[in-house]
Amino acid sequence: MSMTKNDKDEVTKIVTDALNDVMIPALDDMETRLRNDLASKKDVNELKVELKDIKADIDTLDRKFDAQQNRLDRHGKDIETLKSHFAVA
Repeated sequence: MSMTKNDKDEVTKIVTDALNDVMIPALDDMETRLRNDLASKKDVNELKVELKDIKADIDTLDRKFDAQQNRLDRHGKDIETLKSHFAVA
C-alpha cells in the first residue's frame, strides 16, 4: 500500500503536532528546572565571596574569644595573688 501525498502530509502533521504538544513543553520544563536548580557561575562566585566573608568573621570571633580568655586567665591570677596577699593567717 502506497501513501499518497495527503497521507504523508497527514502523518507529518500528526507527528509535528505530537512533538509540539509533548516534546516542546517537556523540554521547556526541563530548561526551567535546570535554570532553577543549577547554580550559575555568578552564583558560585557570589557564594565564594560570602564564604570568604564568613571565614573572616569566624577568624575575628576566634581572636576575640582568645583575647577574652586571656583576660579572664589574667584576672583569675590577679584574684589569686590578691587573695594570697590579704589572706588572714
